[in-house]
Amino acid sequence: MRKKAETVVAISEESTKPKAGRKAMSPEEKEAAAKVRALEKEKAQNMRPEIFVQYQGGEISMDALVDAVKANFHEEKKRTLITDLKLYIKPEERTAYYVVNETFEGKIPL
Repeated sequence: MRKKAETVVAISEESTKPKAGRKAMSPEEKEAAAKVRALEKEKAQNMRPEIFVQYQGGEISMDALVDAVKANFHEEKKRTLITDLKLYIKPEERTAYYVVNETFEGKIPL
């Protein structure tokens, strides 16, 4: 029984010691680390995933598809701003259907 108590005391004494090999950061280093962390956090919050649709050996990026839809829409309605875009992809038909501003409909081939 005595060995368990000695082991517990030894372990608790070790846990209060500072970690070896790790030095304390200076105020400048802390500030720089905080700035880096803030930039990483902002980037993570604004992260936009890159999405691809793959079907029967073909692949298209969603960004490329959205750009193609915008170009197709602006061929017909040059001055209309796009404030809302819904995109419906039907890979079996190799077509993407879209609705712009809940009013205008169209389609483009994939």
